Amino acid sequence: MQDIRIYIAEQRGETSIGTTIVSSTLNYGSFVSPHRAEIGRLQQVNTWEVAPNRDLDLPLIKSTSSFLIPLAGDLSVTVDGEAHSVPVGTAFIQHSEKNKILNIKALNEPNTAVSFQEFTFSTSTYIPTLPHIVDLPLAASFEKNKMHPVCTELAADFQLYFGAFIGKHDYELQIGSIHKRAFAFALDGNFEVEERILYPFDSLYLPDSNSLDIECLSDTGLLVVLCF
Repeated sequence: MQDIRIYIAEQRGETSIGTTIVSSTLNYGSFVSPHRAEIGRLQQVNTWEVAPNRDLDLPLIKSTSSFLIPLAGDLSVTVDGEAHSVPVGTAFIQHSEKNKILNIKALNEPNTAVSFQEFTFSTSTYIPTLPHIVDLPLAASFEKNKMHPVCTELAADFQLYFGAFIGKHDYELQIGSIHKRAFAFALDGNFEVEERILYPFDSLYLPDSNSLDIECLSDTGLLVVLCF
């Protein structure tokens, strides 16, 4: 029987780091569970909430690639002394060939809280070490109701698909033969993925898939699918 797993948002580990709160789908920090171990290359799935007028030093581990997706508020991300603007509607991608620190805080509005989603992969494939910021398919109507690959400009041994949906809409995501593992994560709205219902911040792991049947069940929805 396939090792299909559903991770429920309410069962995530919640840890306070100073005034910052991190909700962890997989093991992170003091949250450790045998059922929350890393999944192959997928090492971390965290939702971060940074309090107003505070910042966060986020450690990056050697030979990993991290995706940061702002959820509420634009981010200022500083790495190696250089600050990068990461507004809502974009994703920040950083490959680290050595241990380093990302400093994260609100951009231009220090009195507001910010939150972002983090996905971290281990990788053996060369990826540029400079930060990479990509636009997510949110604005144009022709980009809606489908899943778009985000890593098209990177040489990577994984892929991240992002989809913005309007209304109840069906879509079939073709994964192909390179990546067999799929991890679907609902950022907003309700979805049915391979006949499993996902509410916001729920996720579904499928170990052996060539395609995914996706249906948005709410008026709007945002879905991420990680393939590796």
